[in-house]
Amino acid sequence: MKRMPRLCIAGGGTGGHVMPALALADAARERWPELEVSFIGAERGLEARLLPERGESVLLLKMHGIKGAGWLQRLRVLLWELPRSVMTIRRSWQESRPDLLVGVGGYASISGVAAALLARIPVVLYEQNAMPGLVNRTLGRFCKRVMLGFAAAGSHIGSGVHTVVTGNIVRQAIMRTQWQAHQPPRLLVLGGSQGARVLNQTVPEACMMLAREGRVFTVTHIAGKDEAAITAAKACYDEAGITADVLPFCDDMPSFYRGGDLMVARSGAMTVSEAAVSGMPCLFVPLPHAADDHQRHNALALAGSGGAMVLEQTQLTGEALAAAIEACLFDPARLAAMSRSTLAAAPVDARDRQLDVLAEFLPLNDSGEVCA
Repeated sequence: MKRMPRLCIAGGGTGGHVMPALALADAARERWPELEVSFIGAERGLEARLLPERGESVLLLKMHGIKGAGWLQRLRVLLWELPRSVMTIRRSWQESRPDLLVGVGGYASISGVAAALLARIPVVLYEQNAMPGLVNRTLGRFCKRVMLGFAAAGSHIGSGVHTVVTGNIVRQAIMRTQWQAHQPPRLLVLGGSQGARVLNQTVPEACMMLAREGRVFTVTHIAGKDEAAITAAKACYDEAGITADVLPFCDDMPSFYRGGDLMVARSGAMTVSEAAVSGMPCLFVPLPHAADDHQRHNALALAGSGGAMVLEQTQLTGEALAAAIEACLFDPARLAAMSRSTLAAAPVDARDRQLDVLAEFLPLNDSGEVCA
């Protein structure tokens, strides 16, 4: 029986790690249909639900994070959970050893990377954010490559680490969207998969102020699963006479981006990357307590091109947000310029760049096809 080449992707925890991992897996399977892809994740992470739903082969580990944890939990993780997880992974590889492991970040990534290094399996790290996480900063020196979603991350990686700026893979359907002006203009609000309380409270307030000044516009607001927040936002928009769609989530993001003129959003790596490829002008409000302040660095990466503004949550009031929205949403020339600047920073070839990195360490023949 011939052996199929194998790729293992380790990490997860949040959508910011899981979704890029899935995008990379799908792209690899499209280029190399014979490739077997498996995953390593944590029982406590989002991957524990998403990956089995997709029918993926996944090894789920009993692990906890250590960032912000007390010393007892840190000792438990480092002295018990981590070694046990590494042993579990290596046992699972006795009959199905991967040719390459990609670590995408998150605490489950540590075990996978450690197991691969001990087994002398090539390791490539994938850092989605402009500020690298602790795992990738620590382990990068021991790995073959570190793929960077943002060029700015390179300055935070130690010397001697082989980095490649690839950009983040964005779904083709979103890459095919093109920003265009609408009449009346439409404001988009995106707080991430769980919503953002500060945006749910402040954006409707700011919009009410603009409506009272006679500004005419519409809103699509993704508020998360908090029913009380959805009800309150709807009531505020209705009171202001603003046509608004307030949704718990959106399963058609290409249409979401296509329908807007300006977006107010958190600045996770994939949100910033999707905004860039769709040419969406943005007002970013970074999550102030995000690990290593990575959302601020993500936002600044796009703001530096002129395609976005960064607003501090600690200083965010209805009045301040209304002024920022007014300065952009009702100025067609400014919106068009921001859109062009955003597109100029877009990672349009991220898919091919990432797969080219993987190709260096997968068993391929001279035609670039996997060797079975």
